Amino acid sequence: MKTIPLTSLGLALITLLAAPSASADPVSTNEIACAKGGAEACFYAAADYANGDNSMPLSKPKAAELFIKACDLGVPDGCFYTGTMYRHGVEGIAADPARGIVLYEKACAMGHEDACNATYAILGSDEKGEKDIPRLLTAFEKGCANESLKACSWGASFFYDGLKGKYPTVIDFVRGAPLAAKACEQVDPYFCATAEHMYADPSSPAFDATQALKLTQINCDANVKESCANLGRIYAIVEDFDFAVGPYEKSCQLGNEKICDYAKDVRRYVDELAAWNAKQEARRAEMASLLNAGDYNGAVATAVSVYSSTVYAEQAVRAASAAGRMSAVDDYDLQVLEHWFQSGQIASIVRAELRGRGMAISGEDNSWANDMKMIKSANARFNAARSTSTYRPIEQGPAPQATGGMSSGEARAQTREKYRDAHCTMNNNANRYLCN
Repeated sequence: MKTIPLTSLGLALITLLAAPSASADPVSTNEIACAKGGAEACFYAAADYANGDNSMPLSKPKAAELFIKACDLGVPDGCFYTGTMYRHGVEGIAADPARGIVLYEKACAMGHEDACNATYAILGSDEKGEKDIPRLLTAFEKGCANESLKACSWGASFFYDGLKGKYPTVIDFVRGAPLAAKACEQVDPYFCATAEHMYADPSSPAFDATQALKLTQINCDANVKESCANLGRIYAIVEDFDFAVGPYEKSCQLGNEKICDYAKDVRRYVDELAAWNAKQEARRAEMASLLNAGDYNGAVATAVSVYSSTVYAEQAVRAASAAGRMSAVDDYDLQVLEHWFQSGQIASIVRAELRGRGMAISGEDNSWANDMKMIKSANARFNAARSTSTYRPIEQGPAPQATGGMSSGEARAQTREKYRDAHCTMNNNANRYLCN
């Protein structure tokens, strides 16, 4: 907002009513610059005429003319002080309250705080029959856009709850959420919670996942226990439980007892998942070590007898086949693989090797049971060589606990992707599997 301090000009409302002084009336340099389009020059020239300063004659009408020109060129003080002249009337200018409020509105729309205050006092009051709430709210929206913090906070209050229910017909989250968000940033943390509510309601047309996530984080950082719970639920919705557990636990610690069970469930799941991921990382490392060493029999046997994992079995078979080393795989493990993989490329590789060894294949020969009696299991030998193994058969990780989502199932389904995109954009350390 461009505001020219009037203290430096010696201009105040009372001076607009001062008695005229005897002085010459040459055209000032400010007025010459004003005629060439200088907005501030117009304002200063108006101030000269309003006060009879700098050898200019005192003339309220001339001052008003130049103030309005400054106003039209974008100087909000020009609008505001002319508004005061017309609102109350001064020497040479008859009172015109309607024109005065129009000028106040124009100054407010430019972000002039005192003008927004005056506009509210007039259009928000029943006193003189000038009350006009829709007109007032339009002025607040424009003023907030131009950094009037009063306009932001007052407008947000109207749009959020109709000024605590006094004007229910003006409740409008779409119009109010941007005002509340700006008031949150610059005026009062109270409006952060207001903005969070307006942006985070999935049933509202004002729903904005990025703004909701940002504001909910701000409020949780400010120790608002409900916002911490909401933040945890957002992260639970997108299934980044590493992010969810902290806000849940903080909400519980802040006294939100109803969220404590959720916090415990998510913490348990996060810890179990971390342990499972560590185990899987160890398995990946062991498989890589076996395959890099060319121990294809050991890799297949580990996948079959230790991990009981089709994932690692497939990896080992592909590597053995690519290296031309399927002959190294034990008969017992081939028979297990033949039953695990009933179709597809791995099934073809395994059955080809079985046929090459003259061994029975399920569905092709009824002698499989007899063949099993003849197969010397590699399992005992394998386990004897790895008697210290601590691995247990785990093919899937732990399942997440239900976390009492932020909205109904339908709303969760509709908003999950928006929150996921917001999370992945805003948080550099978000779950890479979630965000890829």
